[in-house]
Amino acid sequence: MKTPRNHRRSGALTLALFTATPLAASAFEFDPLDTPSAEETASFEKIWKAFTLYKNEENPILQEFKLRGRYQGQYYWLDSDQGDEDAWEDRRSRLGFDAKLLDKKVEVRLDFQSNDSFEDTYDRLVDAYIRWKPTDSLSITLGRTKPLIGYYDFLQSTNAQPTFERSQIFNQLRVDRTTALTVEGKTGDFTWQAGAYSNDTDREFGTLGGSYSYGAGIGYDAKEAFGWTRADFRLDWLHSGHDRDDQILDRYDDIVSATFWAQEGPWGFVAEGYHASGGEGRDEDVFGFFLQPTYDLIPKRLQLVGRYSFATGDGPDSVRRQTRYESEAPNLTGSGRGDEYHAFYLGTQYFIHGDKLKLLAGAEYATLDGGGNGGDFDGVTWLTGIRFSF
Repeated sequence: MKTPRNHRRSGALTLALFTATPLAASAFEFDPLDTPSAEETASFEKIWKAFTLYKNEENPILQEFKLRGRYQGQYYWLDSDQGDEDAWEDRRSRLGFDAKLLDKKVEVRLDFQSNDSFEDTYDRLVDAYIRWKPTDSLSITLGRTKPLIGYYDFLQSTNAQPTFERSQIFNQLRVDRTTALTVEGKTGDFTWQAGAYSNDTDREFGTLGGSYSYGAGIGYDAKEAFGWTRADFRLDWLHSGHDRDDQILDRYDDIVSATFWAQEGPWGFVAEGYHASGGEGRDEDVFGFFLQPTYDLIPKRLQLVGRYSFATGDGPDSVRRQTRYESEAPNLTGSGRGDEYHAFYLGTQYFIHGDKLKLLAGAEYATLDGGGNGGDFDGVTWLTGIRFSF
C-alpha cells in the first residue's frame, strides 16, 4: 500500500486533521505533559460515544449497534546499504459495525478496508462473523476471522500495538484472516481454543475449494500467582493441509507459537516465539522470537517502547526480510532472503485518548545475513504516524 511521493501532503494533512478535530471539539484544559485528568477523559469519552448509534438494554432483540473504524497512517524513511526510500502510507483504513443481540449472547461484526490513498472505498472484507456466547465462559465464532495463533502479535488489535508493525517472524508465516469456525472457552484460570480454517479464502469468503487448517491452544492466567496486573501464558498450534487452490495458510505444515505477556505498574513485557515447519523449496523450517518491554514515562500519556527480534532457519534462504519497509529498498538483492535476522526497535507512544487516538514515533535497525545468494541487508527504518480508532 505504498503512496507515491506526491501524496505525502495529503497524508500529512490527514494526520493533522485526525489529531486536531477531537481536541478542537473538547472544551477542557489539555495538559500534554501530564497524566490525563478525569475531566479530559470524560470529555473524550463523550465524543466517542457518538459512534454508538443505538443502545437499549431493555430491547429483547437488539441491545447495541455501534460503528467501528480505524485509520492508521505513517511516514517511513528507509536508510539501508541497498538503497533508500521514503513515503507516506495510508496503512489501514477500515469501517464497519458491531451489533449485540439476544441478551448480548450473539455478536455480529462486519468491517471492510479501503486501499491505498482511498482510491477505492471498498477493497476487501476484514472481519465478517457471527459469535454466539451461550455462557460467559464459552464462545463459538463462524465467519471471516483470525486464525487463533500468535496470541499477542496477531490476535491483539493493531489499535493497541505499541510498534508500527508486527514482528518479522510472524509476518513471514503467511497467516491472515480466513473463513473459519472457532471455539474458545475458560475454566478457572485456564483458557482453551480450537478452530478449523479454509485455506481457500480470498478478499471475501473464498469458495472453500482448497485445503483446510485446524489448530488448538491453551492459556493460563498467572497474575494472582505473580501478584501482577497481568501475567498470561499461552501456547497455540496450527496445522495446514495443502492444495493448489489455497490462497492463505499455505507456506508451512505446522506453526507453534508461545507467549508470555506481563504488566505491573509502569512496566510491560512480552516474549513471543514461533516455530514453523514443513515448508517447501526455500521455505525451510524457521524459528524466531521477539522480546518487547514497555515503560510508562508519563502514565496514560507517554510510553517508551523497545523490541528485539530474531529469526533463523534451516536453509540459506529460509528467513525473509521484514515486509515493511525493508522490501522497499531499491537495490534489494537475493529477494531479501537469508538465514539469520536481527532487529532492534526503539520508539514512543503519545496518547491523546488512550489507544483510540495516539501518535507514534520510532526507528528499527535490522540486519539479515544473506545465506546462499548474497541477500545481505543492513538498514534503519525511521517511522512516525498516527493511530485513530472507534
